[in-house]
Amino acid sequence: MESRDPGLTERLRRVAERALELARVRLELLGVELQAELLRLFGALTALLLALLLGVAALLMLVVALLLWVPDAWRAPLGAGLGAAFLAGALLSWQWAKRQLTAGRPFAASVAELARDQRAIRPDAQDQP
Repeated sequence: MESRDPGLTERLRRVAERALELARVRLELLGVELQAELLRLFGALTALLLALLLGVAALLMLVVALLLWVPDAWRAPLGAGLGAAFLAGALLSWQWAKRQLTAGRPFAASVAELARDQRAIRPDAQDQP
């Protein structure tokens, strides 16, 4: 009976080592995905801020130049038209930013790997998502 104890202990140790290695790999994958998500969000926000700053500066210069260039009678209708155009541009920019922030599914690879691990461990888990 004593000869079986070292074998069982060795098996348990190997199972524990493999489980820890699997957990480490999954956590590394999660960390990589988290970093990728943060970089994507930071890139989108940086591009949006730069576009906003440059757009405001350009529009301000164009509006001032245009309003000084046209006759007095056209200034009010032109100002209203430009305001409507700027509002439309702002709405389009807002929709673009929302699409950028909702694009992709965060941690999709980690979720898929954990589901695959669950199916491998428990055959009855294949029916679950």
